[in-house]
Amino acid sequence: MGKVVLAFVVAVVATYAVGTITYSQLNLAQLVEMGVDIGLSTRLDTTFHDFLGMTQIYLPALTFALLLGLSIAFLVLKVVPQLRYLGFVVGGAVALLAMNMALTEAAGGIHGLAVTRTTMGLLSQCFAGAVGGYAFALVRDKQGVPGKSSA
Repeated sequence: MGKVVLAFVVAVVATYAVGTITYSQLNLAQLVEMGVDIGLSTRLDTTFHDFLGMTQIYLPALTFALLLGLSIAFLVLKVVPQLRYLGFVVGGAVALLAMNMALTEAAGGIHGLAVTRTTMGLLSQCFAGAVGGYAFALVRDKQGVPGKSSA
């Protein structure tokens, strides 16, 4: 059980890191499109600021989403265990898609993450979830979880 918890923590950290980095960089790209000069120092400062600043809402939301998404993937993979990695990747991606849709719906149509107003922004968040799902499967397998071939 502790090995699954470790795999889940790695998945959350990976998802959060990729999600916040892409969030920051896509927001900065929109400023560049408007003609604002953004240097490397600003990019790094902004990314660090967002990484620390998004812990209050984004981190708990994605943790809950991954808990649900990876749990559902685990159940589905009991039926098709040969798709273990793909199943957890899809589970992570769908978890972040569902999280963003739920946050938008809860806020009356206002996107909880501004970057998700664009297709690229929403896909970047799904990609973050996919990375987390892959990390979960990889760490879970590397830790030698009993019955790993079944899910």
